[in-house]
Amino acid sequence: MSQFLLKKRKRILHIYHKNNILYIIEMVDAGMTASYVIAIILGLLAGYFADKMVPTMNPFIKFLIVPFLVIYVLLLLFRIIFPGINRFGQKFRDYVDDNASSDIHAMSYIEIFPPIFVIFLIIVVLLYSGIFK
Repeated sequence: MSQFLLKKRKRILHIYHKNNILYIIEMVDAGMTASYVIAIILGLLAGYFADKMVPTMNPFIKFLIVPFLVIYVLLLLFRIIFPGINRFGQKFRDYVDDNASSDIHAMSYIEIFPPIFVIFLIIVVLLYSGIFK
């Protein structure tokens, strides 16, 4: 069995042959995009609401089938109805990254934060261990 990859427009084609039959499998090079995040959150919420509304339903259906079906349908709808949602999500992510990095850089306490954080963790551990009773 031989296999090679062709990359074009973020699509990966797996081409291989087995038993004199040529197989071509097209896969999308998928990263974490806004449409995936929204679809996964809504799919998990669909599983939660299916559990709350019909508690006697088979757990395999309400925790596996329903969320996966909702995620799949939402991804198809996002691709058709909202094709620019991923560009908007990337712009939002870049904006948050720029603001967070500029705020951290403008804050001159970045050098003393790690020791303060370690001292805070030690105090929390000592409080939970009950040494101050």
